[in-house]
Amino acid sequence: MTNVQTAKDVIEQVKAFHVRLGNFFQKLSEEVEKDRVKLLLEYMSRHHDNLAYIMEEYEESVAKRILDTWVMYVNEECDLSPFFDAKLGPNMTAQEALLVAADLDKCLIETYEAMLQNDIPDDVSEVFEGLLEKEKQGKIKMAKAALKIETL
Repeated sequence: MTNVQTAKDVIEQVKAFHVRLGNFFQKLSEEVEKDRVKLLLEYMSRHHDNLAYIMEEYEESVAKRILDTWVMYVNEECDLSPFFDAKLGPNMTAQEALLVAADLDKCLIETYEAMLQNDIPDDVSEVFEGLLEKEKQGKIKMAKAALKIETL
């Protein structure tokens, strides 16, 4: 699927994605019974809320001409079936929650990588390279935190 949007549109969609995930994981944390899973889901909720906030700040710091740049990229639709097909509920395990989170993070990383494979101006490319790096760092940070929670 080919998408044509401004850089700002992409950033806003990613920000909204993080907000929805933060809300989703918070709601799920209120339903689970296992303490470790609850801790993990609460962490994941805060993690995505923080990423949404970072995206907001990032958008405010980027020059308007970069945000208004039209970009075209080809990307397969994100496979959100793991998100919808996962057995998410009060009896879920920490591992199940982590697998869903990893699949969703992969979707964002693939979106940024697809953006960077196209002929876009260098200053716009720098923005998406920065976002890609932030997403990769966030994924590592979440994995480390999840490992700590698992060993409690």
